[in-house]
Amino acid sequence: MSTYAINLETASWNATEAIRQLDKSFVGTPDYMGVAYFWSHEFKHWLRDCTVAERKKVHQLWLKNNLSFKAGIDPVIDCQPHWAIIKRVCKSIRRSM
Repeated sequence: MSTYAINLETASWNATEAIRQLDKSFVGTPDYMGVAYFWSHEFKHWLRDCTVAERKKVHQLWLKNNLSFKAGIDPVIDCQPHWAIIKRVCKSIRRSM
């Protein structure tokens, strides 16, 4: 595995937006990179503050556990399994959840 990384804080707006749009096309697939938003308003205040690595891990675990990415939008979907993964993975945002 390569140790190469792209620092999006030093990339131009156009480059950052192109990467975000590319990553958006990967939501729901194993290719997701952790840059684009994949969550609903239900999870917004927590996942937007996670690191890229944490978001990627949450996404991978939702995929692995066959959890819907429509959670928080569709009222029929139970969000508890989603929250359990977020709480377990997102150490950078563990607060009074």
